[in-house]
Amino acid sequence: MIIDNTAGFQFLLSEDIYLLKQDLGNLKGPDMEQPVTVPAEPEYVAEEPLISPPEPIFIKQTPVLRFDYMGGNKQNFLIICSYNGAIDEKHVAALTSTLQRKELSLDDVAIMNLVDFSGATNTQLMDFFKPARLLILGNDSQLLGWDKFKLNELQNAEGVKVLYTHSFGEMMGDRDKTKAFWEQMKVL
Repeated sequence: MIIDNTAGFQFLLSEDIYLLKQDLGNLKGPDMEQPVTVPAEPEYVAEEPLISPPEPIFIKQTPVLRFDYMGGNKQNFLIICSYNGAIDEKHVAALTSTLQRKELSLDDVAIMNLVDFSGATNTQLMDFFKPARLLILGNDSQLLGWDKFKLNELQNAEGVKVLYTHSFGEMMGDRDKTKAFWEQMKVL
């Protein structure tokens, strides 16, 4: 179909019509004498960015867990024990008495029963509690990496004073174990 007047297209076609660049020079303007001129589009050259975006950095972190514990941890003094169920009241009384001799209270320490968190790692405990002093009570309270500590010898591990000793269950009624514990506990 050939139409002499382009204005008639609006009645025949209701959709939008798009022309290619090569067809623009063949069209005539409204007075039909002059060709339609379309301003030339500037050619864009893709420029390289002045600053390249930083490469993503992936850091493997040990997730920080939340632990339930007794005490207030005001002095960053972590005490690890291992009791099936609640901590024995006699042992809490003995520990409280020991802490009072060092002018500390239960509010100054964090007492954590490791049985409740058997999947915890020493890194997770250190990240959570950030202890300056660590008391490990009994062989069952040792985590992987803590087996290097010698019994009743105050040691320094990465800026943390560590004392590994017998559990209160083992010390109760045994003067030698209690005395060995107290000699090191005085300087912890």
